[in-house]
Amino acid sequence: YMKKVIIASENPAKIKVAEKAFASVYPEETFEFIAIKSDSGVPDQPMGEETRLGANNRLKFIKGKFPDADFWISQEGGLFKDGNRLSNRAWIAVCDKEGCLTEASTSNFYLPKKVEEYVKEGLELGHANDKFFDAVNSKQGVGVIGYLTDGIYDRTEYYLQPAIIALSEIKHKDWFN
Repeated sequence: YMKKVIIASENPAKIKVAEKAFASVYPEETFEFIAIKSDSGVPDQPMGEETRLGANNRLKFIKGKFPDADFWISQEGGLFKDGNRLSNRAWIAVCDKEGCLTEASTSNFYLPKKVEEYVKEGLELGHANDKFFDAVNSKQGVGVIGYLTDGIYDRTEYYLQPAIIALSEIKHKDWFN
């Protein structure tokens, strides 16, 4: 039986995260992945707790569209104020058909000063990153993390750890009750 996973994004990096996380946590299963554009209910550039809320809103949105799926996964990146600096972090939310909802977040990293300035001027992080690194549509590729780490991590790898953690909590939900 092939299990149906709904992904709350059409972004290729986020689709890869979902595919890799499910293959890693459930290697004996086969999955059908459906990626759909979803509504976060938060600004395009979430700040602080809007990030976690955005991930959960996206999850609710896709569950409403595909209530018969086996799993739903959403990923939301956002910016956090730390004194006068901006950092980036993402939240991953996963839910199974029994209603078990889990969340995990990425590690935190600071933005280069010029990228911060572009964001403060009103650019979304992806666009600020493209401008600073002279890139095109980096948020669907390596992301800012890819540039900051000289390609050691890309956006998919950055989101993959918390996706695996959240999904593993679902797999072993009896340990958490």
